[in-house]
Amino acid sequence: MRMSNQWLTGALALCCVLPSLHAEEKTLRLYNWADYFAEDTLTRFTAETGIKVIYDVMDGSETLEAKMLAGGSGYDLIFPGDTVAERLMRAGSLLPLDRAKITALDDVEPGLQKLRSHYEHSSQATVPYTWGTIGLTYNDEQIKQRVPDAPVNSLDMLFKPELAGKFADCGISMIDSPDEVLAVVLNYLGREPRSAKPEDLAAASDLLLKLRPYIRKFQSQPVTDLVNGNLCLSLGYSGDMTQAQRTADSAGKKTMFQYRIPREGTTVWMDTMAIPVDARHPEYAYAFINFVMRPESMAAISNFTGYPTSNAKARPSVDAAMRNNPDIYLDDATYARLIPGKDIPQSDMRARMRTWTKFKTATAK
Repeated sequence: MRMSNQWLTGALALCCVLPSLHAEEKTLRLYNWADYFAEDTLTRFTAETGIKVIYDVMDGSETLEAKMLAGGSGYDLIFPGDTVAERLMRAGSLLPLDRAKITALDDVEPGLQKLRSHYEHSSQATVPYTWGTIGLTYNDEQIKQRVPDAPVNSLDMLFKPELAGKFADCGISMIDSPDEVLAVVLNYLGREPRSAKPEDLAAASDLLLKLRPYIRKFQSQPVTDLVNGNLCLSLGYSGDMTQAQRTADSAGKKTMFQYRIPREGTTVWMDTMAIPVDARHPEYAYAFINFVMRPESMAAISNFTGYPTSNAKARPSVDAAMRNNPDIYLDDATYARLIPGKDIPQSDMRARMRTWTKFKTATAK
């Protein structure tokens, strides 16, 4: 059947217009942990800017790092942890940020500003997002029942076998994070936290193996077990306590959870926002960073996730239970006891991993 010239001209015009319309759609592709925004963060951003967000959830830092190092990920904005960001920047995978395009860098918590100076490669390519510490989350009633004067602000409560043994029946868990736990243990022993020296790792191994009979679980998300009464003591993230308390309150349980930063010192972690060097729409990434860094946005994220956020001006709008907790929002003296992350050589990491594997796979009681 013969086409008319008019129909053919119209069809050709439509073919040309459709790709153009598609190209004009504003889309930001970001890669972050699950449930790591407030419930309305993305919808509010789209409503205000007209930029649609494609939110891909990462299942681990290793996956993020592999995607970035391979190149061509298609992401415009990613949320790497501090040490991952160090490696990515050293590998040339991150875009150095134009500070003139970011509106709230000066509002970052002073303590975090000082911590950022430890990350010599990535500090110019990242914006702090959320952060926290590794410490002791515990069921207040169950701990006091067993040891009324338990040293809840000290790692002695977990690292001394004679004390750990008193809590074994109600359940002890430890975060499944070799580098962080070993840093805490070595610091407790008065040794270099990121050491891979045989004598240091042997000392750490000796301490950990004495504890192994009392460790019920290795897990990075102990909240459900804490709330259900399967655990009474956990070495893990600071946000675990907030999330466990909220879950217990919602279920009508009268359980009271507490969190303490050990007086001996502990590790601090910081998740960041960064733009891949090959991002297709870095301008949309800058827009999102500025939107998220507003005090009202950061406060909403903190209240939803249970973790403190980086903007100091957000603190007055954060739930009182968090902002008034000196083990969540820290003073200068507590910041001084924190151990920043460190990008250590692969050979050292392998030696530390062997120590961890030996501990974790040892026969439990």
